[in-house]
Amino acid sequence: MDAIAIFLSWVINIYVFIVIANVFLSWIVFATRNSTIHKIYTITSQLVDPLLQPIRNIIRPLTGNLGIDFSPMVLIFLLIILDNLLIS
Repeated sequence: MDAIAIFLSWVINIYVFIVIANVFLSWIVFATRNSTIHKIYTITSQLVDPLLQPIRNIIRPLTGNLGIDFSPMVLIFLLIILDNLLIS
């Protein structure tokens, strides 16, 4: 059982880094014409958006039109909680 928890913790930590990479890429993807950055952003978005969309659906009415997407922070927070529950 410990091996499964360690593996899942490892996967969660990698996913957190993918979420962070997606956030940073979202800031620069529209300012560059580099096709590699666009491809990486597309891949990370496909991995991250399925979990971010339900969070966005809940948060969007609360934040209105602030122009800041808090859903990645909420997702990372939830993933950290899940990771801590797996390890303990």
